[in-house]
Amino acid sequence: MPGKDRLLLVSHPHHLVRKSHGNEPIFMDDADYSHCLGLIRELSEKYSLSVHAYCLLPDRIHIIATPHGHPTDLSTFMKALSCRTSLRRKNLHGRSSAWEVRYRSSPVEPGQWLLASIRYVERLPVIHGLVSSAYHYHLSSYRMRLGKTDHYWLDDPEEYARLGNTIEERAEAYRTYMSIGLDRSEETMIDTAVRRCRLTGSVRFVREVYREYGVLGINRGPGRPRKRRKMPDS
Repeated sequence: MPGKDRLLLVSHPHHLVRKSHGNEPIFMDDADYSHCLGLIRELSEKYSLSVHAYCLLPDRIHIIATPHGHPTDLSTFMKALSCRTSLRRKNLHGRSSAWEVRYRSSPVEPGQWLLASIRYVERLPVIHGLVSSAYHYHLSSYRMRLGKTDHYWLDDPEEYARLGNTIEERAEAYRTYMSIGLDRSEETMIDTAVRRCRLTGSVRFVREVYREYGVLGINRGPGRPRKRRKMPDS
């Protein structure tokens, strides 16, 4: 597990965030957003990452992804993504880089916490007051998840795949799950975990990581997100 203040775990999903200084806008126009989405797809293939969810906000990027090679591939991916968006910002808009020095990462416990984190990322436009419904935001993975885009390139984790046998069945089950939303304590848990570069998950997950890596990545918060009735166990 490389790094002293960032947890990167082999074959685990991670909640990745790159923010700007002082909430300065990163994207200057619609083409900037489209360019960044193309980079996420291109670079995730190059560095062998499965992208489970994403959301582009004016001043930050949220991605949930699992590395299939060395976990430091996440850092290489984030560095390349940040550098290419900054280069476009400089060349087309004459603006210097606005990124914070480092990206943030939180390994996510598989199961209910992974589904909850995907839901959190796709609800961020609502949380930030940009739209009244996640469905109306075109810069997150939610509409793709519902089959409303031309191409479906998300790598669905096992937890999501178990929601149904087809894209349509999974989308309908997830739409219901999304409508329930997270309570405030769950939102706080996920938000603080990634801001502090700690683990998103239960006490059991913290103990498992400690036994394997000798690092205590505890993040104070509730033990487990609420399950929707009839949701598959994980």
